[in-house]
This record gives sequence, C-alpha cells and structure tokens, in this order.
Amino acid sequence: MTTDITPYKKIIVAVDFSESSKDVAARALDIADKNGAEITLLHAVEYLSPLSFGEELIPSPDWLLVEKQLVKQAEKSLLTFAKKVGMDEATRLVPSGSPSNEIVESAKQQGADLIVVGAHGRRGLQRLLGSTANSVIRHATCDVLAVRCQQ
Repeated sequence: MTTDITPYKKIIVAVDFSESSKDVAARALDIADKNGAEITLLHAVEYLSPLSFGEELIPSPDWLLVEKQLVKQAEKSLLTFAKKVGMDEATRLVPSGSPSNEIVESAKQQGADLIVVGAHGRRGLQRLLGSTANSVIRHATCDVLAVRCQQ
C-alpha cells in the first residue's frame, strides 16, 4: 500500500533549555534535513505576576519590567542554544505566556506542519495536572512529534 505523504516544510521546535532539549533539536534537525524544511526554535517565557488581589491581577511597572528582562534573557539563551545545536540560521521566537498555548499559537501563525516537543514521561500528580507535550498534542492543528526524553 502506498500513500502520498506531503513532506514537512515548516517545523516548530519547542525547547525548555533542559539537557533533553538537545535531543529534541537533533530529532528536528534530522527531519528538517530529510524534508528540506525550515526550522523555528521556540522558547516560551512563563511568568506569573506576584501581585494579585482576590481574582484580580494588579499589574505593576515592576512586573512588566521583570517580564521584559526574562524575555530578553531567554532570547540570548535561545541564540546560544541555536549555535550549540547547529541551528544558527533558524528563526527564533520567544513568546510570553503559557508554554503549551504559545507553542500551538505560534505553530498556527507560522503555518507550521510539524511541532517537535520533548516528553518527559512524568508520573503521578504531574501527569494528572497535564504536561506541555500532552496539551500541545491535544490542541495543535498540525502533526506533533513528542520526543521521549531521558529523566
């Protein structure tokens, strides 16, 4: 049985800078090389405001400054990571927000046809609460490759 499978052309590679991110990047590079695909490296900065009153968030200038600093540092870290794994030419994105939401939304905006993300194989309470990889798999509108990462 033969089927026509369209090669991947745009790949989002989500990294968290853990040691296993190198494995995720290597798998994505292999797929990109075989398909002639573009790679976009993504690291989402998740920051929760320390200031709240009941259910209302009270943003402060300090909070916005800290978030900007976190994004700026993540941009530098992503460039360093890209160079280490041979993805110097990759587009780099550093959105701010929930990692799973930012990965899915960035994939839509970029027109990605594959998301490559690490799966850490958590158990117990962590699994019950859900993981980034599980959420991406459930909500993505394109293919998702969850690369099993060593603990």
